[in-house]
Amino acid sequence: MLKDAHEFLCFQYASTSRVTLERLPTLGPIQSFCSTRVGDTTWHICGDSQGWIYTRQIPNTQCVGDLHRWTADPIMRSSDPISSISASGSHCVISCLGPGKVMVQNMLDPELLFLLKFNSLNDIWTCHLQGSSLILGASRKAAYISDIDVSRVPEHLATGSDVFSITRQNSLVYTGSRTGSIHRFDLRTSKNRSHILFDDRFGTSPRSSVVHLDMIRDHELLTSHSNGDLLTYDVRFTTKSTKSFPVKSFEGHVNSYTHNLGIAVDHERDLLYAAGQDNHIRAWSLRTGLPLAPQITNKRGNPLTTAFSDPIFSLQVADEAGKDGVSLWATSGRELYEFHLGQRGLGPKG
Repeated sequence: MLKDAHEFLCFQYASTSRVTLERLPTLGPIQSFCSTRVGDTTWHICGDSQGWIYTRQIPNTQCVGDLHRWTADPIMRSSDPISSISASGSHCVISCLGPGKVMVQNMLDPELLFLLKFNSLNDIWTCHLQGSSLILGASRKAAYISDIDVSRVPEHLATGSDVFSITRQNSLVYTGSRTGSIHRFDLRTSKNRSHILFDDRFGTSPRSSVVHLDMIRDHELLTSHSNGDLLTYDVRFTTKSTKSFPVKSFEGHVNSYTHNLGIAVDHERDLLYAAGQDNHIRAWSLRTGLPLAPQITNKRGNPLTTAFSDPIFSLQVADEAGKDGVSLWATSGRELYEFHLGQRGLGPKG
């Protein structure tokens, strides 16, 4: 029964033909996007290649078709690209490349917005917020801040290489580095100690940067590499005596060197979406490893058949209030796409 329901969901999402498209008034191409719901308001947050941040707030009781203006803010006070956006609860953290600094926004009170600067960090590639606890992936290290409302001094997590990706499972933090290493830190113990996982997985092949990590249910770690490898591994089997074989391999992903292509997993950990270097989005079942085959030929309304004009640096699956379903958000250049998954008919162009 569960298998039939999952196959039906894959078919429905692969048959999507409704999209809403906006062209944002950004200074540069959109690098990061986040949709998050706080109370009775949905926040949309974008960051561009010139260090500007764009936000809008949409009441969850709005009527379909209501438009809300974006506001622009140069609070990072830098022309360095916005590298990542992470939201949890009522807080949102935005990072940028260049000198180490992040912006913290309390979305329950928009006036509570401040900038954190870290002299010991440079080039923050990614951030991961869980509650008020923050992990930053920076040049040659990661950093841990136990409570962004209280602490301003990060504890360093040594990796010896630039940290491109982070995921977390309770007290366990996983980092993916430029050199291809995956480190696991236990926040309950010394922050200077880590275990390197699956380090034999390359064999005789060249090592490739780990550009995305995500936990799939209890024990599968999703890894994406800059050479196009898209795999899951079982974190229960990490001893050096155990050969590192992937649990699943998601075939067809296109990448050869890009570190910041969009990847998204739905909230149920059932579906995976990945942007390719060829400016196309592909999707797979995380349960079976099989790709989703688009059921229509409409090239605009379906994320799997749309030919984007620019690289897709951000993807997110979100349950958008008031829209009767789940959306896949994608950014390409200055354009923001909202694909209404499983719905039919083209949406209005913004």
